[in-house]
Amino acid sequence: MVQKPRVLVAMSGGVDSSVAAWRLIEAGFDCVGATMILHDAASGSQLGGSPAPAGEPADVATARGVAERLGIPFHVLDCRAAFEQAVVEEFVAAYERGVTPNPCCICNRHIKFGLLWDRARRLGCDFMATGHYARIVRRPLADGRTVPALAKARDLSKDQSYFLYGIGHEALEHTLFPLGDLTKEGDVRRIARGQGFANAEKRDSQGICFVPGNDFATFIERRRGRALPEGEVLDTAGHVLGRHHGAIRYTVGQRKGLGIAAERPLYVTAIDAVANTVTLGNEESLMAGSLVADDWVWTAPANEMEAALDSAGPEGLAVGAKIRYRQEDQTARLMRDEAGRMRIDFEVPQRGIAPGQAVVIYRGDIVLGGGTVLR
Repeated sequence: MVQKPRVLVAMSGGVDSSVAAWRLIEAGFDCVGATMILHDAASGSQLGGSPAPAGEPADVATARGVAERLGIPFHVLDCRAAFEQAVVEEFVAAYERGVTPNPCCICNRHIKFGLLWDRARRLGCDFMATGHYARIVRRPLADGRTVPALAKARDLSKDQSYFLYGIGHEALEHTLFPLGDLTKEGDVRRIARGQGFANAEKRDSQGICFVPGNDFATFIERRRGRALPEGEVLDTAGHVLGRHHGAIRYTVGQRKGLGIAAERPLYVTAIDAVANTVTLGNEESLMAGSLVADDWVWTAPANEMEAALDSAGPEGLAVGAKIRYRQEDQTARLMRDEAGRMRIDFEVPQRGIAPGQAVVIYRGDIVLGGGTVLR
């Protein structure tokens, strides 16, 4: 008897991961469900199924119920310490440095496709899977071999490949995205209803999962145990326009809630964490034709991409680039700057490029890599 490949399915309690588990079972995989405790008070068994503990978080209880309905083992994995260090503290420190972090990209890279894969292997799994809307396709090489590639979802309105660039090429060999060819409303919810899942109509989560009400400033104040320091609001010439109650409360490109009266619209154009100042300017001052990124990760094979960069020469490699999740690919050129960091020159200047943002590059539907905007 041929042994079925075993898959650890990350089950959040939402409809997407529940249907992902169902699809894998239908495709003949031996599935194991797992929910990661990232920041809740409740904890669970490290590596073993267990009865639902008293006071179990609602999402964990929902995931457990779906796993029981599907007849698969279920584990609760306490990942709070790793999440605290890799995601939450980095999120807070980034804001304190005056940059705009993307915690979802950090979490995917270090927790969901790092720590979780380690747990999957300890459970004897060959693959891990999530309910992300993205695809893994096989791409042919010149020597006849094929390699996995991260690609956009068929449903571009739900595509999450932007958040997944950091998982790296090596992880693609043991990763599955069962929802990559489905639509959310037309397919996933329909399947969930048909299977009688309690979360079939559950709304998508919004904002940062560990920040109540998406109120970053209050979260950071409580975490640090002190009020944010006040500072000056400046114009682009350095003139004082007013005072702010914490530079963290602002983001580059922000227009509303500035508290400054002006004859024309003003936007946040810069945040200086060292000087504790916020600079306002007109919309034109938000535009930039290029950026420099560090902490670069190749999602495509690194040797292939480095060779392509070398071959492209000083003109750079033609790519599509995104600095925001919902943005369409922007025509750009990728090259290294004099310090060896990645530089991206856009064909059309971009609005509101902010340090700390993720920038992701594509060739058509295929993700090539990405990094963090430095300047």
